[in-house]
Amino acid sequence: MKIYTRKSIRRQSLNILKIRIILWLILAIIIGWFSYFKVVPTGRISYEIAADQPNYFIGKLTPEDRVAVGQTGVTVKGDPVYFSVRPPRRFTRAKVTVKFKNTTDLPVVELGLLNGKVAWNYELKPLQNKIIDQLSLVWPTVSSETGARLIEREKKYNTVEQFLNNLPPKSEIALYNYILKTEFKLADYKPQPESRAINYNWRGAYQFYTYIKNEALAYVFDFADLNLNQDSDPVEIKVYSQDGLIYEKRIADDAASERQVSLKITDLPEGAYRISFIANDDIITKKITSPQSQFALINKVWLAQGNAKNLVLRTNSRAVSAQTINPASLSQVKVGGGAINLNETHKQFSALTNNQPETIELAKDDIIISGDGVFALAADSLLDPRLPNVDRNLEISQGKINYILTGYQGAKSADGWQTAAADFDLTKAYQENGKYQFLLSLPGRQAGELTGGEVVIKEIKVELTGTSLPEKIKKYFKRPYGN
Repeated sequence: MKIYTRKSIRRQSLNILKIRIILWLILAIIIGWFSYFKVVPTGRISYEIAADQPNYFIGKLTPEDRVAVGQTGVTVKGDPVYFSVRPPRRFTRAKVTVKFKNTTDLPVVELGLLNGKVAWNYELKPLQNKIIDQLSLVWPTVSSETGARLIEREKKYNTVEQFLNNLPPKSEIALYNYILKTEFKLADYKPQPESRAINYNWRGAYQFYTYIKNEALAYVFDFADLNLNQDSDPVEIKVYSQDGLIYEKRIADDAASERQVSLKITDLPEGAYRISFIANDDIITKKITSPQSQFALINKVWLAQGNAKNLVLRTNSRAVSAQTINPASLSQVKVGGGAINLNETHKQFSALTNNQPETIELAKDDIIISGDGVFALAADSLLDPRLPNVDRNLEISQGKINYILTGYQGAKSADGWQTAAADFDLTKAYQENGKYQFLLSLPGRQAGELTGGEVVIKEIKVELTGTSLPEKIKKYFKRPYGN
């Protein structure tokens, strides 16, 4: 029989207390560790993954039918692919670095952040542009302190600022990741005396250019709600001048299936204006009424069901694509002297144009038409104030483009891999369930196509920056009393 003395009991109690203290310390460290990464008191944190090994913070590349996991990374089989970022709290900026390999003849790789779910609006930033990379090796190049680069066929300018102050003809300039403000005027434009109605059915979001001179900018949109889903279906109208947003209006969802919204802005200077009709795919625009004679849809239009058959559009696009989700709309889309055989749903088919402008003829509706230019109902409405973009459809070799102005800096190469980063403003981004949605775009990469080379994503790194804990405390105590 073991006899416990008072001394042994005290010693045992002390040991138990030590064990409890140690356990509590371990628990406190664990809680503190997780709290630190939840609060991120420094306001800075970064996450990095191999593309084939997603984690809680950086999700896997999707959809599965456009990616394939291999030994060196994730191969991109179709455009675009997506991944999510789940930060522990809100941040203001994100720097996303991608390590990738592009051995295809596709020149452009871009990274985008979802800024609006209604129209699935992504802000795109460049990761790679092979055309600019190659031209900058053989054409004279100058850079500015702001990061802009001028690449010219023949040396004529010593600085970017000198070029901007003495611009050559706009027909000789192409841009990439750069906004160049230039004067755009239509010769012999005259306001029309009466309004006209555009009785076409457009589905979802769209944007278009219009033009005014000594007249009010005025539009009336009649639209309907299909009510195919239970989500709210608001509509936003935004108007942009060359200097940016000048007008916006939001129309909340209501019980009525038919709605109308109008806008009228007076005392605007002559020029081209961009109007965005922002809505989800539940919304059908039935009619657009305006005194403006110019109406040119930008990049994409969804011709909804209910349109007249044998529709005709004009375009200045260098390439045209067609897609449908409706089996009844499978058909042949004529593009100039050629045709797009639209024989499969949920798949994009494309064709190059031979002339500009080119005619597009559609035997059926409920088809999405897209391109790198504008689409108009008549040849005299092909209003496009933009300068050409440096992409796979730009014909540099024809000698028409003598100057390229870009904010793209180029990817860094090492051991056969390229590394490039893009910086995003998270305060404007859309966040759902604590996640931000990113997109990797490789224009021209069609799923199922047998093309030479491959695009492989090896690593993704996300560096988040926001308000630090001391800054939050300082800001809190600086608030006015009572707020």
